[in-house]
Amino acid sequence: MENHNNQEHKEFTLIVNTREKKWGEPQISYEQVVVLAFGSIAVDPDTVYTVTYSKGKDPHREGSLVKGGIVQVANGMIFNVTQTRKS
Repeated sequence: MENHNNQEHKEFTLIVNTREKKWGEPQISYEQVVVLAFGSIAVDPDTVYTVTYSKGKDPHREGSLVKGGIVQVANGMIFNVTQTRKS
């Protein structure tokens, strides 16, 4: 009989562009936040995403994520993701 109690799996509630999203990992990447916000990442090289967050875990309670970046998540953490085009 296996004991799974030592591997507790926590689900977090994140706020992405004012919408509640469930997340089951202790960290999230820039790319994963963009997908939560927009459903996918544009393949157009002129499309740029800006990701900022607040209410995160200490010592990084707020800041921004860049492409390839990862941040530890906290319940109720807020992400704002904007999509712009280079001109």
